[in-house]
Amino acid sequence: MRKIHYIILAILSLVWMPHPAAAQLTSSELFQNRIGVADTLTEKLMQRRSVGAVNDVQALEQPVDPNTYVLGPGDGLYLNVYAMHALDQDLTVTPEGRLLIPKIGQVQVAGLTVSQAELEAIKLLSKDYKSPDASLVLRKLRPVKINVIGEVLTPGVQTVTAMQRVSEVIDRAGGLTSTSSLRNIQVRTQSGGMRTKADLFRYYSVGDLSGDPVIESGDVIVVPTAERFVTIRGSVVKQGKMEFVDGDSLSTIIHLAKGLLPSSLTDSIELARFSAADPAHTQRTYVNFARGDDPLLHDGDEIFIRSKTQYHLPRLVSVAGEVLFPGTYAIEPGTTRLKDILMRAGGVLPTGSLEEAALIRRYGVGSIEGDPELQRLNTFATMSKEGLSDQELTYYSARSRLLFRSVMVVDFQSLMTKNDESQNILLREEDSIYIPRALGYVTVSGSVNNQGNVAYIEGGSYRDYVEQAGGYSATADKSGLRVVNPKTGSYIDPRSDPGYKISPGDMIIIPQERSDFWKNLNTATAITAQVLTIIAGLYLLIKKP
Repeated sequence: MRKIHYIILAILSLVWMPHPAAAQLTSSELFQNRIGVADTLTEKLMQRRSVGAVNDVQALEQPVDPNTYVLGPGDGLYLNVYAMHALDQDLTVTPEGRLLIPKIGQVQVAGLTVSQAELEAIKLLSKDYKSPDASLVLRKLRPVKINVIGEVLTPGVQTVTAMQRVSEVIDRAGGLTSTSSLRNIQVRTQSGGMRTKADLFRYYSVGDLSGDPVIESGDVIVVPTAERFVTIRGSVVKQGKMEFVDGDSLSTIIHLAKGLLPSSLTDSIELARFSAADPAHTQRTYVNFARGDDPLLHDGDEIFIRSKTQYHLPRLVSVAGEVLFPGTYAIEPGTTRLKDILMRAGGVLPTGSLEEAALIRRYGVGSIEGDPELQRLNTFATMSKEGLSDQELTYYSARSRLLFRSVMVVDFQSLMTKNDESQNILLREEDSIYIPRALGYVTVSGSVNNQGNVAYIEGGSYRDYVEQAGGYSATADKSGLRVVNPKTGSYIDPRSDPGYKISPGDMIIIPQERSDFWKNLNTATAITAQVLTIIAGLYLLIKKP
């Protein structure tokens, strides 16, 4: 009796013991099993299948048109029969080009579009079912074999999928070589006939998909060596040498060069061509492209497109220092004047010094082009350091320091406070206007009791400043007193020029009695003048033919 009891318990444990897989089910899966919605194992299998389908997804540049895509062996299709889902299934076109529908029959689909194959499948279903509502969709593109020969790194057979383009197949063949033709690629049929041509240069440069056609099963891609070229230079986006194909016109090459620049002159495009009679020299003609002239090109042609003179050339001046809006400003040569720019810069600030303001001119002043003698000396200097005499070296050094830099004589004070139009000069490009901060003092140095900076005295004379500096020292040479203007570098005797007005930033220098400072300075000035006279004479002698 006890044995029978144990046997019953064992049977019950086997019946009610949960399956190991069931123990791992989530509450959602258990709920689905109980209501009969989905079997867990079936659901997991479907998930694996869907993951595999995702991995098999092929990258397409656009949706496949069922009215144009032609089926072939290996294409994967899905048959969906509404209201009879037992017939729903994946199908593959057989090597013979047939579509086998289990328990229904077969239909020849190779060479048909997807839409045409769908109609044939419905006809077959109509034999067993009344007015079947079905659809046939493309699920997987068939693999095709393409031969790639010629100038590629690894010529041979490449297995790709339908709907891929010539460039993709060539990439799988290792890509092009340095001598490959990009514009004369041939796409031939198995029988050797020309099916189409590929122009990958057109595709890569301007994105024209017609230059990169879609391959078909059995195609043979032939990549020849590039042998014919034309050259385009000048006012185009991308100039240089590019491959030529028969039928190219001037507009074709301009298009492949990514178009004309806005500065281009299209009424006189220069075309140089080698003639068969004289292959060593070119014949040059001018094409009025703006009028519509578009000649066909020949192998070896050279195209040059000129630009408009000074097209959109920036003409700028700079303003720095004590103005409200320092920076760079555009000018119109022959129209824009100094005061115009100062006002556009917000005007001179109260802290600015008009007495020390400067206009520096770099363009058109002291240029090498304007000084043929300096140009000659510069050529010699670059050839050999010993190529110049001492006099020539002196001239070269002096002139070089002046190149591209010249301070214009302008009375900013009269211009801005008195509206003196004689000081309102025309500006040139690359001019620089500088308004320094007003110093607000005059420097007194030398033989005074307290050397240093003295606050500027409106209308004050040199005596006022000497007095503020503690007066003359016992050794002061009063007759040697001079006022130096740091802007011009000039020095004057204010006693002999009573009309001179001391300005902020000036320096008053008082030498000692026993000092020969000014005597030595005058001597040095005289010597300098003599040297400059000699150099000028040598310069005139050198210039004579």
